[in-house]
Amino acid sequence: MADVLLSALVPVVMEKAKDYVLRQFGAMWGIHDRLEKLERMLLAIHDKLGDAEERQVKEAGVTRWLADLKDAAYEADDILDEFNLEAMRREAEIQVDTSKKVRSFFSFDNPLWFHFKIGQKLNDIVEKIDKIVDEGNKFHFMVKTQPQLRDRPQTHSYVDESYVIGREEDKQKIVKLLLDHVPNQNIAVLSIVGMGGLGKTTLAQLIYKDERVEKHFQPLMWVFVSDVFNVAKLAKAIIASATGTECELSNMELLQRHLREVVSGKRYLLVLDDVWNEDREKWDELKSLLRTGGVGSRIIVTTRSERVSSMMGTLATYQLPYLTEDDSWTLFGKRAFEEGGEEPQNLVNIGKEIVKKCGGLPLAVKTMGGLLYSKSQEREWLFVRDSEIWDMQVGEDAILPALRLSYSHLPSHLKQCFAFCAIFPKDYEMEKDLLIQLWMANGFIPSDGRKELEDKGNEIFNELASRSFFQDIKEVEEDDDSTDRHELYCITTCKMHDLMHDLARSIMGNECLSIQDPAGLEDVSRKTRHLCISENFKLDIHRTLNNSPNIRTLLTLLANMGIIVTADSSKPRSLRALGLQNTVIRRLPISIGFLKHLRYLDLSRTPIEAIPEAASTLLNLQILKLSNCWSLYKLPDGLRNMSNLRHLYIDRCPRLKQLPAGIGQLSNLRTLTKYIVGNDSGRHIGELNSLNLGGLLELYNLRNVRDAADAEYANLSSKHNLRSLILCWDMIEWNPFYYYAESAHHCDEDDVLPAENAKEVLEALRPHGGLKLLAIWRYSGASFPTWMDSPLLQNLVEIHLGVCMGCKHLPPLWQLRFLKFLYLTKMDSIKHICSSTIYGNASNDTVQAFPSLKRLVLLRMQSLEKWSEYEGTAEVTLIFPHLAELEIIHCPNLMTMPELPSLKSLEMEGTDMQLGLVCSLTTLSSLSIKVYETSDGAESPPLAQKKMSLRYFRSLENLIITASENLARVLEEEEETRGLSTSLHYLEIECCNWFFSPSRQSSSPLAIWKNLGSLLSLEIQCCEDLVYWPEAEFRGLNSLRKLSLYGCNNLVGPSPLPLSSSSSGHEELLPNLEDLDILHCDSLLELPELPASLKSLYVGFCPKLNSLTEGLRHATALENFDISGCPSLTFLPVDLGHLTALTSIYISGLSGLNYLPQGLGQLAALKSLGISSCHKLSSLPQGLQGLTALRRLQIGHCPQLSSLPEGLQQRLPGLQHLVIEGCPNLERQYKRGGPYWYLVSRIPNIEIVSVTRSNFSTLFPSFACFRRPSTF
Repeated sequence: MADVLLSALVPVVMEKAKDYVLRQFGAMWGIHDRLEKLERMLLAIHDKLGDAEERQVKEAGVTRWLADLKDAAYEADDILDEFNLEAMRREAEIQVDTSKKVRSFFSFDNPLWFHFKIGQKLNDIVEKIDKIVDEGNKFHFMVKTQPQLRDRPQTHSYVDESYVIGREEDKQKIVKLLLDHVPNQNIAVLSIVGMGGLGKTTLAQLIYKDERVEKHFQPLMWVFVSDVFNVAKLAKAIIASATGTECELSNMELLQRHLREVVSGKRYLLVLDDVWNEDREKWDELKSLLRTGGVGSRIIVTTRSERVSSMMGTLATYQLPYLTEDDSWTLFGKRAFEEGGEEPQNLVNIGKEIVKKCGGLPLAVKTMGGLLYSKSQEREWLFVRDSEIWDMQVGEDAILPALRLSYSHLPSHLKQCFAFCAIFPKDYEMEKDLLIQLWMANGFIPSDGRKELEDKGNEIFNELASRSFFQDIKEVEEDDDSTDRHELYCITTCKMHDLMHDLARSIMGNECLSIQDPAGLEDVSRKTRHLCISENFKLDIHRTLNNSPNIRTLLTLLANMGIIVTADSSKPRSLRALGLQNTVIRRLPISIGFLKHLRYLDLSRTPIEAIPEAASTLLNLQILKLSNCWSLYKLPDGLRNMSNLRHLYIDRCPRLKQLPAGIGQLSNLRTLTKYIVGNDSGRHIGELNSLNLGGLLELYNLRNVRDAADAEYANLSSKHNLRSLILCWDMIEWNPFYYYAESAHHCDEDDVLPAENAKEVLEALRPHGGLKLLAIWRYSGASFPTWMDSPLLQNLVEIHLGVCMGCKHLPPLWQLRFLKFLYLTKMDSIKHICSSTIYGNASNDTVQAFPSLKRLVLLRMQSLEKWSEYEGTAEVTLIFPHLAELEIIHCPNLMTMPELPSLKSLEMEGTDMQLGLVCSLTTLSSLSIKVYETSDGAESPPLAQKKMSLRYFRSLENLIITASENLARVLEEEEETRGLSTSLHYLEIECCNWFFSPSRQSSSPLAIWKNLGSLLSLEIQCCEDLVYWPEAEFRGLNSLRKLSLYGCNNLVGPSPLPLSSSSSGHEELLPNLEDLDILHCDSLLELPELPASLKSLYVGFCPKLNSLTEGLRHATALENFDISGCPSLTFLPVDLGHLTALTSIYISGLSGLNYLPQGLGQLAALKSLGISSCHKLSSLPQGLQGLTALRRLQIGHCPQLSSLPEGLQQRLPGLQHLVIEGCPNLERQYKRGGPYWYLVSRIPNIEIVSVTRSNFSTLFPSFACFRRPSTF
């Protein structure tokens, strides 16, 4: 049974009952006496709750009594909240326009009816609590004071998890096992086994970061598995860990291709942390995808289960020992005593006895040390040592007594804040700010009237972290690849250890639920107060809220728009926090009248269009998140009346062109991410004057700032909590990704502010010195402000300067020691980046610029000629020591490069005269060249003279070429590209007809093809002169795993003239190819002969393709086959029996297909079959009873298909997924109540969608029929 935590709630209710404003109105409304009685009762019981909460562990009667009192306290909290809301309305004298709506007398808008109804509710709850308190007297509870927190230095707030005690010997043993050669094993699996809290994950982290391991293995990948072993999710996680980029693929066919490509031929190390799965079939499926790795690859598995270890491991299991007593004491001492401080002998003796009770478990030792750090009296240590909790056995919930004991010594508000974290799924990376805001919304943070709630919440977070209730605490920079900005710096995140999560779950029970599959919704009950949906399935929000009206927190944690909010009415009674981000909603799904208690509302990344005017009556609302609402055009005009609003996120809302007047009246506002300066009253920049804003602030339409005095009144210099500042003239939305992707030529350069006015305004908008990000866009002054030359910006990490056409010189940005990201866009008057003053720092004929810069983007800098002012005359070498990524896009006059010793990635777009810029950059691992012949017809200098060469590029792994034929002069010489023979893994060729010119196809191919023996992936796009399958070019690509052809519109298929064979006889082309994609090749008639190694084939949108027979003849290893959008293909190969490995087929958009081959039933390994938009298909073949492995069947938009054959019907009960969509005949037969419903009724995941719903569903990408199917 879950614990009942009440001691944190009662003070909240008491505070509301004695609120001064409420008491004033209470006297007017005749409820003053009942408020006082409620406060007295709660005060009388409060001091005894500590004893009651301890005794509930062993006394079931106490647990039930506490549960009844807690329900009543929640009810009282809601009633008092309604009183407070009405008091706020009256105090603010908000007038409701009654002319538009006739209100019933029996409405809360009628004061008399409100006083009567709410007074009756208050009287009832006072009587209920009075009765419960009387019942509690029989337990004779004792008065117990709350534990007090001892102040600790701020530096102790975060745990240094890298400092580990007692695991060095274990690390050395396992590293040796990993590095030793294992005969006859390409991939070896080592299992680390031990109970929870023993330090398996910490040991794996030490191994993962070991220098020898990092040098021996590449890539290194880390994936947390936990109790759900979903192969698709794990594949995505492995890809993301290897590439550093989130994998958005949802189709298993594409996932398995990508995964095999990522590890193919590489000696990798993969850590699978916290594995529980005992299903060998699932493990074998994942392992098969990892077998493409290079010889010597290793997988480390951490698990609590010997069975898991024996099933997965190929090396001997490593049993992790407990810590010795000495190591345990060392670890305990670091947590329990001040560093370098005295260790009182009396406490040392008691502490060693406590450490013995921890049994050598590091987590228990750390937790006890964190607990006792806050206790300095001997009696307090003795109380912990002698607690009865040590005598409790570790039951089915596996909660360690040490952890429960540590929890029991927390103050009540810390208990509540910790236990609430059970709302998140295991291993979820929680953001500190989100946690604090949710704690605020639920009233968990006690207010002392002196500190801001956010500051108090920060203290709570730090205290829980210091006691090891949180772990893996880190500060991260938000790097959103889709926006090219990192605007919210220093986001603090944390996780909870599995055992801590189990502890929180055991405390909260069903009161706090994290749902990860539809079946979990069955656990939601009237007792549920906090609910989180963390998986992608349809949620009927209204049914959930109506069945569980006491829910106070409802969150979604999805990365896509997967949840469908049904258009119905719900009546939640107590909702405090509502998070529906990433869902498909265009309006608020709940009537404002039922959101009166709401404190937190997150609708970010939704297509919502307007926040209704009635929302301005949500006077309790503290946090409103609307970021990335691309359709949002209106906020309520009465926004200024929402007096409790503290955080308003409205950035990245491009249609929001004007804000409501009077923002400055929101005196509690702490976050305002976007402000559009207007001309009319209440919209001037002066509205920001008294607001103590922090985080991100974007200021738009600065042309409406009248003068320097107007700008200075905004008082930016006093806003010390700001971290990111965006300053834009003549704009209402700054989207750097759009500008960079579109080369900034969409920026309108006309109708800008007079230069003089812009300069004085920007000078007056001087920020404070704590900024991390600064952007200035469309500024028309002749120079940048003086504060950009001062040490004021020394903490900047990122700068964006764009379309500042009049500025001739940049500030001395090169000296900013923390600057990591610099973006310069369309600065037409800038000729150099560093001024002459940089040479004052020269030493040994070199000078360093931008000491921390990692990424530099130069975009459409038309006048840029030099990196430094005196370049070419001063005999000093300019060095950018740490620059790793450089983009030079359309900077036609830049003809030199500084010294870039750390450069790894270069993207360059320009003229062929700039090819020579690349020659010295031999450290590159990624190079993208897009160059064209000079537009003025001038002949470019010979490449030999410009020393353009790839000869010394021995680290280049990725090469993308979109270039004029001049580059062929380098690639046609074998010696020039020999350096690529061992390093190059990825090659993309786009619009390079000279690679495959007709004349070249009849002669020798470019010499570069002979030096691509290590190539793993090749992509060819839009090469119009590619007519026949390039056999000569492909002859030496023996390592190639993945090949993609896109938009080669003249490719017809294999050459009619066979390539002359070598003296050794016929050699198989591309012998190791596993993945082949051919898309949008308009002239393609047939496929070439495909190699026996091929595992995945995707052919799409080739309108003339009419045959697959010859291509598939030898593809015996094929596992996944996808054919889409080929209307001329009227039949599939008749004989499919040789495709014994095929597990997935997806057929879509074959409008000429009349039938499927009988051989389909021979595919005994087939697990997934998808058929979509084959409008002439009227029947499926007989004999499909042979599909014994079939688990997923999707049929969509095949209107002529009238029935399923008997053989396939036999397979239906064994399916895991069935989708029938847009097939009216099939729908009638297999829907609920249809004649064949009994065959499909027990399928776990079934979706039968009518034509009408199907048309509507295209708005919702979660519907499976609009994706290629996953496999199992």
